[in-house]
Amino acid sequence: MWQQSWFLINMAFVALVIFYMFAHRSVTMAKMEGAQDQLRKALLKRRIAGILTIIAFIGMAGSFVMNMKVNG
Repeated sequence: MWQQSWFLINMAFVALVIFYMFAHRSVTMAKMEGAQDQLRKALLKRRIAGILTIIAFIGMAGSFVMNMKVNG
């Protein structure tokens, strides 16, 4: 069971990391364009993506440790 949960959480983590990189790119582009409203939205999106990525990483690490504890 822990292998499947680790695999699914790992997929979510990788997808969130990729999304975070695109969100960071949109922040950089908004800074170069000087659009304040667009920058504010991009910063919020990047912050939310970062928080979700950290949560997914903690879940991935926890399920991996449980898998190693249960299966040796």
